[in-house]
Amino acid sequence: MLINLPDSFDHEAIYKELCIKILHGQSKDALAKAQKGNWRYDVVEPGFKCNMTDIQAAIGLVELERYQENMDRRKVIFEQYDAGFGSEAWAIRPLYKTDNKLTCYHLYLLRIAHVTEAQRDAIMQAIFDQDVSVNVHFLPLPTLTAYKSRGYDIADYPETWNKYSNEITLPVYFDLTDEQVQTVIGAVKNAVKQVLG
Repeated sequence: MLINLPDSFDHEAIYKELCIKILHGQSKDALAKAQKGNWRYDVVEPGFKCNMTDIQAAIGLVELERYQENMDRRKVIFEQYDAGFGSEAWAIRPLYKTDNKLTCYHLYLLRIAHVTEAQRDAIMQAIFDQDVSVNVHFLPLPTLTAYKSRGYDIADYPETWNKYSNEITLPVYFDLTDEQVQTVIGAVKNAVKQVLG
């Protein structure tokens, strides 16, 4: 588990509480219980099973060996999208690098300027009609049943709505070829032209 909080926080207490929450609410992890005479534990709250399995760890170690290669490929895809949409007045491209920050190239969140949610959805459908798959990666929590039923209202979060309602997540994955990236760019441009004229 990795947390990076200011020094004013009690890191040890927060770490202990988070460990309880991710280990079924247990008061001890497997390593602590394996110590001689330390087998007894308690479940102090309903928790979640969030710790990594041995198989997940083994897969993770293999993936770490490919990390830089994967990042390099994703960077190229981002750069191709940026170049492909750079001259389009409607394209709001994601900020993925600054003088002191660099993205992990996980998601390319393209936004379409001055469109409604309905227009964005129509653009997405026009992209699908060209056999290209895109999505909207983040749905605002206040629009989802679990949160609406607890009284959250998207009207209270106008900036969240603004970022969501005109966003399309473009594919970014290691095996995406340059030709496929160009197909995505073309499909998005065609769809925007078809819907917005």
